[in-house]
Amino acid sequence: MLKRFNSLQAILLLHELSFVLLILITGFVGIAWSVSWQQSSAESLRIGSMNTKVQNIRGELYRQLKEVFDASFLHDTDAIDEYQSYTRIISADLDALYLLATDQQEENAIRNMSKAYDKFYEQTYELLRSENIGREQKLLLDNGLEQKTFAELEITFLTLDTILESKQQKLSDSRDRWSKRFVWFVSLPVLIAISLLLVSRRFLKKSIVHPLADVINGAKLISKGKLTHDVPLVGVTELVRLAGAINTMAAELIANRDSLVETKKQAEMGALVPLVAHNIRNPLAGIRAASQVALDEEISESGKETLTDIIVAVDRLERWVSSLLSYLHPTKPHFSETTLIHIADNALSLIELQRVDKRIKIHRVGWKNATKSIHVDIHLFEQVLFNLIQNALEASKSEDSIELHYYEEDNMVSLQIIDQGKGLTFDPISEKVIDGEAKRLGCGLGIPFALKIIKQHGGTLSYRDATTAGTIAEIKLSWPS
Repeated sequence: MLKRFNSLQAILLLHELSFVLLILITGFVGIAWSVSWQQSSAESLRIGSMNTKVQNIRGELYRQLKEVFDASFLHDTDAIDEYQSYTRIISADLDALYLLATDQQEENAIRNMSKAYDKFYEQTYELLRSENIGREQKLLLDNGLEQKTFAELEITFLTLDTILESKQQKLSDSRDRWSKRFVWFVSLPVLIAISLLLVSRRFLKKSIVHPLADVINGAKLISKGKLTHDVPLVGVTELVRLAGAINTMAAELIANRDSLVETKKQAEMGALVPLVAHNIRNPLAGIRAASQVALDEEISESGKETLTDIIVAVDRLERWVSSLLSYLHPTKPHFSETTLIHIADNALSLIELQRVDKRIKIHRVGWKNATKSIHVDIHLFEQVLFNLIQNALEASKSEDSIELHYYEEDNMVSLQIIDQGKGLTFDPISEKVIDGEAKRLGCGLGIPFALKIIKQHGGTLSYRDATTAGTIAEIKLSWPS
């Protein structure tokens, strides 16, 4: 679910919806309070109006009763008209009370009040129509009307007053409750706003601010040359994509840098090899010519063998120089069928004098089990093995041993060259510094030359530290089964 909101667009939408929700909640609280307040005010006005009507009716009743006394005892001729005007007012107030009533309890109280008034009206109107008041009518005025009928009216007034007072009290209690709730209702939007602020602040820091700082820091480190630095793939989708693009750019820069290093090596070799070839070929031609002339003379058999070996070695060096020039200006390799151990023996013969001088022992392992032939450019591969064995010889101390292990499988042959030197200080394949002191381009041109030739033959070259001490260089050549 959270992954759906892991982009800047989704976060913006979520924030907009949050603030819309906040506005809706605030509006709902305001509307609810307004409606409640209006309802409470309307109810309060209704109860107040009913109380006013009841008090008006009570006052008009006393006035009516006064007119009855005036007509009966003072013979006031205008008493009847005044009495009827009060009757109309009371009837109008009773009708108004019926209209203001909202439940059955109020209607029953008003109905009882109306019945008591009708009884009061019958009794008082009868007295008004009598010209002479007898003793019984005086008793009615003194006792029955005041003590009974009027008392019944007062009871109905009190009943309605009690009902209205109870409702007024409930209304007051409701207002108090709403006032207390209103504090919470008003606080709710504020609490939601603060919560949104805290959540947004934490989320923005975690998903945008900190990842963006990582991206900026990673870009600075990469710009300073630390191309192996990986920018963390964290944060919103856009920042993850940006970090991935920066990491990809750094990887491409590493590849381009390695390609540039390889190009520099090629350029150095291209500038060096023609000069070396020229300086080697001229002396070689002289050495071969002198050896050939000496061979034609009558000398001992051992001398002839030595001169023959010199001529063979010179011819081999000439072929090597030609192959080296072909490496700089590639032509189609000339494949021949031979064995890897035969090429290794030829390479070993060229360093025989150096080996003897340093008293290095050569141990051949697996030579007797060699049965598979391979198709390679013999002259190029002789240079490859010569370079690798020469490196092992240079890394070895006097009286050390160099082991050559030959292996065969169904569709692969391999040769391991193991020395007893101090081990790797610079990985010549990945070109990573190991001891912190070696420099790039510090492995010379022999290994890059060997690596390229081996790749041209579909093989691999790898380096690793030996189990005890020294370095293992391994060549693997395979072909389709």
